[in-house]
Amino acid sequence: MATQEIINILERTGTGSQADLENARNFLEKAAEQNLPELLKHLSDILIAATNNPTARAQAALQLKNALYSKEENLKQAYQERWLNMPANIRDHIKMNCFNALGTESSKPSQAAQCVGYIACAEIPRNQWQDLIQRLVDNVTTVGRPDNIREASLEALGYICQDIDSDVLVPQSNVILTALVYGMRKEETNDNVRLAATTAMLNSLEFTKNNFQ
Repeated sequence: MATQEIINILERTGTGSQADLENARNFLEKAAEQNLPELLKHLSDILIAATNNPTARAQAALQLKNALYSKEENLKQAYQERWLNMPANIRDHIKMNCFNALGTESSKPSQAAQCVGYIACAEIPRNQWQDLIQRLVDNVTTVGRPDNIREASLEALGYICQDIDSDVLVPQSNVILTALVYGMRKEETNDNVRLAATTAMLNSLEFTKNNFQ
């Protein structure tokens, strides 16, 4: 499969045509059956390229997210195991693209943040992607970092806090709190950043409660 072919398919989902949506669904299902890791790699390549059509980027992120996460617990665990069994070089490529896409999307909330969050929920409990939390915190607290990147990084932290086992994050609770409090401070002039930080704070209360006692 070629990246441009997937872009063309994804772009047509924005026409509102039921036939185009059905064609896209059939194409993606077949591609996933043939080689899911390669499909997800292509989707991440589409997401990271800011010059791509916004519809294609948003749909690429949505398909990535749907391959990583389900509200049904059994299915979510199956998706996480499937992800962890993919070749490490493919996973690293996808993780790099999703992380670097933070703050580059025209739509809100950030779908790249969801992808980062759901990959983290699979990997961090298995002692993988151990530098992610610090990198997200650095995105939030580094002076001069663009607001879009700060907002998307806070959203990613929020998704991680919401969905991961709270015990897993206890060792990093202080560094996470640093970013959330920084985003919520009264000196913060961007309302979207403050909202993302506040939402993430609410999601973090289960494992940060000891910090307030």
